[in-house]
Amino acid sequence: MKTIYTIGHSIYKIEEFGELLKQNQINTIVDVRSTPYSKFAPQYNKELLKQYLKQNAICYIYMGDMLGARYEDKNLLFDDGKVNFKKVQETKNFQDGILRLERGIDKGYNISLMCSEKEAFDCHRFGLISEFLSKILININHIYPDKIIPHKELEQRLLKKYEKKIPVVDLFHPNVSIEEQLKLAYELRNIDIAYNAITNEGDDE
Repeated sequence: MKTIYTIGHSIYKIEEFGELLKQNQINTIVDVRSTPYSKFAPQYNKELLKQYLKQNAICYIYMGDMLGARYEDKNLLFDDGKVNFKKVQETKNFQDGILRLERGIDKGYNISLMCSEKEAFDCHRFGLISEFLSKILININHIYPDKIIPHKELEQRLLKKYEKKIPVVDLFHPNVSIEEQLKLAYELRNIDIAYNAITNEGDDE
């Protein structure tokens, strides 16, 4: 099975970030920030980050224009202005981005998607990108400072968080599948973390 990683740069020292990549044999960073700059951690501004990675034999590719979190197109928004992840996933631009990732994996690149959020669960790299990748049978691992969390483990956390809002198997819902539960839970997570094009609030990148 194809495998891809994700990481959030947070406010790590750049050397700490680099060490995490080396520990997991990452040789390619795919930047999925809509805006590849950080006022809180300027060491991750696109040009500086690209230079650091090059010095450490790691390839940098910017794909925030294809796999980012921020959209203004009304066709991709809910009525309240929040980005509708499902609509984004249906666009040719997003799917072309996914295809580029798959081709990169096939060529032997050990890829990690990168955004700003330390916690993958709170980031579009989980709710938008990884959700789609998991459906096409790509294995996803989320990199944290002290561990690797498999995507399936985060999905269990997702189900736990929204367990009171999604149907469970009981007398009233005897045929509810795990796929249906996950679908509904992802939709709820979408609403909770998505960027809002009207208020400019939500996912940092």
